[in-house]
Amino acid sequence: MTIFLNEAAVRQLVGMDDALSATEEVFREAGSGTAINVPRIRVPLNDGTLRITAAALNYRGFYGVKISSTAVFGKNAGRVFCLYKETTGELCAIVQVFAMGALRTGAATGVATKYLANRDAGTLGVIGAGRQAKTQVEAISKVRTIKEMRAFSPNAESRKAFCDETSRRLGIKAIPVNSAQEAVVNADIIVTATTSTQPVLLGDWILPGTHVNAIGANYEFRRELDSAAVARANFIATDDQEQVKYESIELIEPVQEGLLTWDKVHALGDVVAGTRPGRMSAKDITIYKSLGVAIEDVALAVRVYERAKQKGVGVTLPDLSG
Repeated sequence: MTIFLNEAAVRQLVGMDDALSATEEVFREAGSGTAINVPRIRVPLNDGTLRITAAALNYRGFYGVKISSTAVFGKNAGRVFCLYKETTGELCAIVQVFAMGALRTGAATGVATKYLANRDAGTLGVIGAGRQAKTQVEAISKVRTIKEMRAFSPNAESRKAFCDETSRRLGIKAIPVNSAQEAVVNADIIVTATTSTQPVLLGDWILPGTHVNAIGANYEFRRELDSAAVARANFIATDDQEQVKYESIELIEPVQEGLLTWDKVHALGDVVAGTRPGRMSAKDITIYKSLGVAIEDVALAVRVYERAKQKGVGVTLPDLSG
């Protein structure tokens, strides 16, 4: 029996605590080899791109595939995620993915911050004020005690609204500022959550000890970090070591410039599994380069599906077994 779960159902069934738990679990399993991610496939369309992601969670007995399309300049079309049982191939659920995507992207940053940021990190600088930025801050606030957040977005009204909502929802002192540099100066943790095609975070602005979460740029024409920021990092982690080689221009260019080699870009799963150390010193600069990968989708979709079954939520579809 297949169930359909829309955005409202996802929001009803899971929250950030669920997403953090599922994401940390799946990265640990990926580091142990029992969760397999398939790097994203992009297929050119006449006026956009077809994107296909897939992953198998052998330890849970599920696999999943996400099909999405994006028109030119980021106009989003339909996105659905299909969850299957590994033993029978049964299609368990079809899930709308915007709510789930924002949760799991934030949660991945939360997990990276938990393992890579200094334990006493309390100041957060955010560049970007959109939907993704909200879940980034929420996740980080659950793994570190954030005393102050400063946020910049080119739109003054947007950044003020973002800070007002953050203060009200999370109880964090949130300050809108007038430049990206002002947002990140002296920050212990930095988040870049933009659609910029040019760097918004410069290496000269980053102090020793800072942890950076770069989450906005996962297209070959987007870039949030300059080469100096990457070159200054003592440790770089990503959610997929193969996918990053063709989706992250902010790492590709430093490699081409001789400032970085791919063997210095590590799997976050290995850090979570404890097979590779991350931060070695309180003064280290660490970077998490997020791409948004399918193991995260499958892990959270399993939680959504199991919760839906328990609570009787969702629309039962006709038999699709053929």
